[in-house]
Amino acid sequence: MSGVAPEAIALSLVLGVLLGLVFAAVEAVRALFSLGRIATAALDLLFALLAALSTFVLALAVARGSLRFFQAACEIIGFLCVELSLTHAVRRLLPRLVAQLRRVSQRAGRRLKRVGKIFLRKKHPSKPESEKKRRFFGNKAKKNEKKT
Repeated sequence: MSGVAPEAIALSLVLGVLLGLVFAAVEAVRALFSLGRIATAALDLLFALLAALSTFVLALAVARGSLRFFQAACEIIGFLCVELSLTHAVRRLLPRLVAQLRRVSQRAGRRLKRVGKIFLRKKHPSKPESEKKRRFFGNKAKKNEKKT
């Protein structure tokens, strides 16, 4: 490996891993929000632009602007390491997690609705205490009148 700096290989691998983590985050956003075709295409385009820009900046920093094969290969290897491990797990586990979160939120929503109905229930205006007492004593007075 004449002329290839180990730092360049390490930086290329790290960039590939970081791109893989960003891609896993994009996959998670897609799964969580159930995005349509246009939004998915827009996210893919943004990711491709980010990957191209970061590769260009790395090529400028490491090889004075020329992209060498080992740089691209190391980026791809780093990306695939994350893709085959983390992103695969995200694709398999996140839909289950989203389904459970939706169930829990629906249950919580139903419970909050019940609590809201209790608090927002129309309260019947009660009669003032003085009227209640008068009516009670008035009833006794009427009973006494009937007896006599």
